[in-house]
Amino acid sequence: MKKMKELWPDQKLVLVCRQGLGDFFLRTRLVDEVFEIKKGQRDSYQRVVEALKTSSVHTLVSPHESLRTAFFSRKIKARQKISFAKAWNRFFYGLRVAKNYELPDALRQLSLLQSFDVKLQYQIEAYASSRQAYRVDKTGLLSAPPEWASMSLREFYETEKERLAPLLTSLGLGFENLKKAVALFPGSVWATKRWTETGYIQTGRKLAQQGIPVLVMGGPGEEDLCERVAQAIPQALNLCAKTSIFESALLLSQMVAVVGNDSASMHLAATSGTPSVVIFGPTILQFGFRPWQDKVYVVEKSDLSCRPCGKHGHKACPLRTHACMKRLVPEEVLQKVQSLLHAGPR
Repeated sequence: MKKMKELWPDQKLVLVCRQGLGDFFLRTRLVDEVFEIKKGQRDSYQRVVEALKTSSVHTLVSPHESLRTAFFSRKIKARQKISFAKAWNRFFYGLRVAKNYELPDALRQLSLLQSFDVKLQYQIEAYASSRQAYRVDKTGLLSAPPEWASMSLREFYETEKERLAPLLTSLGLGFENLKKAVALFPGSVWATKRWTETGYIQTGRKLAQQGIPVLVMGGPGEEDLCERVAQAIPQALNLCAKTSIFESALLLSQMVAVVGNDSASMHLAATSGTPSVVIFGPTILQFGFRPWQDKVYVVEKSDLSCRPCGKHGHKACPLRTHACMKRLVPEEVLQKVQSLLHAGPR
């Protein structure tokens, strides 16, 4: 989105997305207009098509590769349409880009625009040949992404700090405590991608013993899990499902660190530039969905022959052991958190 704004500064950027996500992109000013779709409801797709019928669309970019999205895209009139090359979609998109699975997904998406920027094409090719995307040093520190492909919105969040005062008041949270706080995100859509509750609780207790405020965060559907974790940590504050995505990112931008699973939390922290400790279980970095920021420590059991067991995890461990998560002890996570805390201000 940042690159599209750069390429076509005089064009209005319109986003079609899943219901519930649009507010974040509007409030961060990444896009100018949003149409939300409720998956599985045909009329919500049709309403978007009708709304765009009268628009003169310059460029349609579709990173989504499904047949449903292709048929949806075909109904929208545009000067040019771009997507990833599939054997079946040549009749849907005029410009099709080969998807390089050796790249992190952030750069796969960005590669859709490389035909319009020779420098970008060169930068992506050079980064791919460097083979540093998934490099983790002996301390667990993950290599930083290139600055030209940063997804950080940190400077923007700093300009929005005045919005924090009423939000903090409503949450019963002081600004000074927020500046010292560590956020714990124990949830994930996929059950096997969640580190153990005991692990999060023990980590939170150790931090609380050091006088570090602990905020437990998550999205809708994770309320019970977050409540159990927060209740077990002295003076922890449970913010699960109490803030919007934008408000969560704004809060994160002021915190010292985030601890979470390989899930949405790490991507949100990447937009705020908040130093993170990310726990990987059934999934691995090489799938491409790595935390796209610097100051990230990865915690994982790399010696397990059963990893990875799936691209997105499972509802239950196929071996019924969940060793990839159960063998991770709080001390491993705490060590990484302490490294971030001792690193000083960003």
